[in-house]
Amino acid sequence: MSVWTRGKAAVPYVVGGTKITLDVLSKVAGLISPSCVQTIINGASQIITIIEGVKANRDDSKTLAGRLLGLLTVISETYKDKTDEDVPPDVKSSLRRLQTQLDDILAEIREMRLGTDPHTFKGLFKGILLYGDNGGKIRECTARIDWAMNVEGRIGDSLRLLDVAEDTRHIRAVVQGDHVIAQDTNHHVVAIHQEIANITIRAPPSAVDALPSSSIIPSRPLKLYGRDEDIEDIARRIITTDSPRYAILGPGGIGKTALLMFVMDHPDVVEKYEASRYFVQCEQATSSALFIELVAKGLGIEESSRDQMNDVMARLRRGSQPILFALDNFETPWDIVGEQSRVESILCQITSLPHVGVLLTARSDRPPSTDVPWSVPWLDPLSGLREEAGRALYMSMDPKAGSDGSLGALLAELSYMPLAIKLMASMGRSGQRPTALLQAWRDKAGGTDLFRGTDKNKSVKMSIQLSIESNLMKSVPEALTLLSLIAMLPAGANIELLPTLARDIPNLPLAQATLSGATLARVDDDTQAIQLLSPIRSYILKHHPASDSTKQTVYDAYVQFIIKHNAAYGSASFLSDARVLSTEETNLEAILPLSIRSGSHPAIEAAIDFSGYQYWTRPRLEVITCVVDACRRNGGLGLLARGLKMSGDICISLADYGKARASYEEAAGVYRELGDRQGTADCLIGLGNVHRMQGRYREAEVAYQKASDVYGELGNRLGTANCLRGLGHVHLALGRYPEAEVAYQKASDVYGELGYRPGTANCLRGLGHVHLAQGRVPEAQVAYEKASDVYGELGNRRGTADCLRGLGDIHRMQGRHPEAEVAYGKASDVHGELGDRKGTASCLSSLGDVHGMQGRHREAKVAYQKASDMYGELGYRLGTANCLSSLGRVHQIQGQYREAEVAYQKASDVYGELGNRLGTANCLRGLGDVHQMQGQHREAEVAYQKASDMYRELGHRRGTADGLFSFGAVYLTQGRYPEAQVAYQKASDMYGEFGYRLGTANCLLGLGEVHRIQGQYREAEVAWQNAFDMYGELGGRLGSANCLRGLGQLYKLQARYSDGYKAFSEAKMMYEGMGMVDDAADCSRLLDSIPTKTLASAPRLP
Repeated sequence: MSVWTRGKAAVPYVVGGTKITLDVLSKVAGLISPSCVQTIINGASQIITIIEGVKANRDDSKTLAGRLLGLLTVISETYKDKTDEDVPPDVKSSLRRLQTQLDDILAEIREMRLGTDPHTFKGLFKGILLYGDNGGKIRECTARIDWAMNVEGRIGDSLRLLDVAEDTRHIRAVVQGDHVIAQDTNHHVVAIHQEIANITIRAPPSAVDALPSSSIIPSRPLKLYGRDEDIEDIARRIITTDSPRYAILGPGGIGKTALLMFVMDHPDVVEKYEASRYFVQCEQATSSALFIELVAKGLGIEESSRDQMNDVMARLRRGSQPILFALDNFETPWDIVGEQSRVESILCQITSLPHVGVLLTARSDRPPSTDVPWSVPWLDPLSGLREEAGRALYMSMDPKAGSDGSLGALLAELSYMPLAIKLMASMGRSGQRPTALLQAWRDKAGGTDLFRGTDKNKSVKMSIQLSIESNLMKSVPEALTLLSLIAMLPAGANIELLPTLARDIPNLPLAQATLSGATLARVDDDTQAIQLLSPIRSYILKHHPASDSTKQTVYDAYVQFIIKHNAAYGSASFLSDARVLSTEETNLEAILPLSIRSGSHPAIEAAIDFSGYQYWTRPRLEVITCVVDACRRNGGLGLLARGLKMSGDICISLADYGKARASYEEAAGVYRELGDRQGTADCLIGLGNVHRMQGRYREAEVAYQKASDVYGELGNRLGTANCLRGLGHVHLALGRYPEAEVAYQKASDVYGELGYRPGTANCLRGLGHVHLAQGRVPEAQVAYEKASDVYGELGNRRGTADCLRGLGDIHRMQGRHPEAEVAYGKASDVHGELGDRKGTASCLSSLGDVHGMQGRHREAKVAYQKASDMYGELGYRLGTANCLSSLGRVHQIQGQYREAEVAYQKASDVYGELGNRLGTANCLRGLGDVHQMQGQHREAEVAYQKASDMYRELGHRRGTADGLFSFGAVYLTQGRYPEAQVAYQKASDMYGEFGYRLGTANCLLGLGEVHRIQGQYREAEVAWQNAFDMYGELGGRLGSANCLRGLGQLYKLQARYSDGYKAFSEAKMMYEGMGMVDDAADCSRLLDSIPTKTLASAPRLP
């Protein structure tokens, strides 16, 4: 039972004790401070006083009094402890509008012949006693109070939530301080305030007769999220335009009515139009006659002539005060079949008056009628909220949702439609989290079924249904067919492609215009595609799916689209074709899995070709997985093998090596069954890539060599070149730089002869890696830049990002850390845009290296941990192990030896499980460094020896040389100088053999320290000077700084203080330039140790 129904039942109790009632109301008025509330209470009290003497129309008078008393009960409790300052401005506005309604009722009654003294309430009601035929007008007054309560959300909802007291004892208890009742009332008032945030605009009564006799502007919600700019823009236009004519347009549920309310209630609009603001709810205008009757009612015309239009125009012409007319849901009368011209005539006559402004809402994409002088520029149709506004709206109803990571995705699924967000949040408030709601939405073909109901303001489904069943849509049946077709395409239908997709739909331009006019579809200016809001698309997919013939037409169109734009990677037209395919990629990802279910060979071939495009641009497994499944069910062995091979290629790009290996092995088996030797060799290269990425270099070499033999027998030079490049990768990984350089160069020569530019770019990049590993920085930079240029021309953004990372490595090696960070950051951005998480993780790891070299150990750890987490999510265990090893190095530098040991051991375990012996050897060497730094020389020797043995077994010359260098450090620390000198020299010789000049410089640095300790100052100076020169040629600023610091110490020992001061000063500047604070501080300490009296002629730093 509603509050008003209960109020009617309680009227005999409420009015029965006049003395008690008036006593209560006088006390209520005395408790209330806000003047606007006192005015309402005092006026209503006078009405109830006169009601006591009513003889005729007794029931009608009691009902009116009951309505007023129920209102006063809530007002008295809500505002009894408030001051004028406590009442919010918007609530004051609502109360003033309510008082206006009471004044209007008074004005209407004054027109009745009620007897003497019509200006007092007593006189008025004495007239009512004398004229029983005025009972209808009393009932009309009651209806207007009901209407006012319905639209004044802050008051009406309060009355609906708070029970009217059943008798005067309840009211007296509130006033006299009955604590139990007061507490209960307070409880309800709290509930009222909690519900205010959910108040929506109410529709008017279902029949025109129930409407008020004059305009009532519905109360706006307390807050309208994300529309502040729209409110201010429309309000500004209205107050600065002499004859404003504007239409607020957009689909259902987008917030048009709420925006209209806020504009009508804008302070500047209120100031300009004051009481001459009229509101007409057109939703019930199912005929032109009802429309003009609603307009008349909105103007307060109760008794009219036979020509209501004349009455309306006469009322509008009365006076020159500016009038603002609001027509909500105008699409209802406008779309009436056969009556649009009549409705248009009514609108044109109203807008012909210069002092009458019109602001309407409609489900359309343009203002109705070309004969109306609409103000320009038109208002753009409303779209969904911005993400931050949608989030704020949701969290205003469900504050806990902010901690759910799926909230953003849920809002995007709802296209940020305000109504959909409110309804979803209302379910969230009942305990359902965004993650669960998102899954429920996606699990349902039509997610709008989550929002059931028959009220368009409370049901997205109903709101959409009203648009689809509109007269406009019914008049063009082809529009629904087109709507069903567009719903198949998540990215919308491209305007240029639409004639092909919809070739079987007659009157396509008319159907398209109809969808636009009904605001069921819109053209995106950026993509030039006809799109549907997500809730509309979900509804159509569920309730109006495309027919089988329409689906097949779309399938065939997209197969031909792929065939037309299927240029091979590396060809002249690949880049342009890739751009075209990218515009339809989202749609193709949705359509292709559906089109290949039947096993259609053309569709499967097109899907494989599309997956090849994705492999080179933005690898994705969804389509190729569907291809493999379809081939297993229906396709031939040849298509299955191609699908499996492509699946393996994409899995490698996504660092899913387990699935890649399984795909290649199965594909190879199918190719062997078919007798296809080239296909088998292609799979062998794939398997070689898997082995190499997992650190199984021996197995990789075997696979590449087997494939090369097959290609050689077949005369396939491209395949042979690919194998050479794979072998170059293996040599590089094992530190066999000369062999790697030869392999890359041979492969590059073949690619060049064949004109295969992608292969040339890959070899250039490989050569860049080789040169960088050897410390040949200028050559490395040239190679990376050339490769980057070719990748750019080919549109291979992943290759470009890899070259950026290589350039970052050069900057890092040269101690140009800011430049390195920029390069890694740019590379990371590209990998991120491509969805290449492995590439992004690699950039993070490289950034960790930069931070570590600068002594920013905390930041280094964060970067390594983020990269490790990302690798973990990808299942790329090799990357995880590499990050653990890097973390061990940071702990080691910080003197956190226990943590370093744990990190190295964990990394070693993972490498062992992967069969990556190179990684295991590197960890052993790291553990040896940890022992060495703790003075555990014996343990360090054992670890270094194990690592060296493993390097030799792997044929890893760089690792073997690194092991000798580590032994030199151990011997130096132990005072075993001759052995240290031998170890450093052997390491230097080995580095020289394969051109690793950075390693040679490091050995010279170690030899210089051996000579210095033994007092061989001349030999030490020569060694450090040679190392300094070599670091300078390589751009190794850190090595140069270390040499300067060593030379400074040497000069100090020789009492060459000026030379020592200069060396320490230059070293300090270099450390500071690299952000190495601790080393710079050490140089400052060394500078302070030099006797100042010896520095008269020494250079001074500012």
